[in-house]
Formats: sequence, structure tokens, C-alpha cells
Amino acid sequence: MTDRPVTGRLAVVDEEDRVLVVLEDDPSDWVCAFAKAADFPADRWAQDMARTYNARLDLSSASSRRPPAASGR
Repeated sequence: MTDRPVTGRLAVVDEEDRVLVVLEDDPSDWVCAFAKAADFPADRWAQDMARTYNARLDLSSASSRRPPAASGR
């Protein structure tokens, strides 16, 4: 598990008894683990977490690449 800020994209790794949300660039460094249980959709939670984080990261990156708005002066 990482103790540093997450700066890159996330990915999902499926293990026998849990589903991990990991750093895409370093799959051995996991951010979150969801235990597999009959009454808990661990894979869906992990996929949703990674997809939501990555979408927000993409939006943030896109907005930082925009040119500054004209001041109107």
C-alpha cells in the first residue's frame, strides 16, 4: 500500500480473495483492497473507484492544458 500521494492513473488487479486498486505505473503498489465476499460486489467497487478517479484526473489534465481566458480588456 502506498503512503505517497497518487499522481497517476489507477488500474484494477483481481486476486483470489480480493480486488486491488493499484497505481497503473506500479501494479505492486496498491491504493485500496476490496475483499471478495458473496454479498459484496468487490470487482464493481474497484472498477468504479478506478474509473471515477481516472475520469477526474483526465478532466483536471484537460483543463490545465487550456489557454488562459481573455481578460476582455
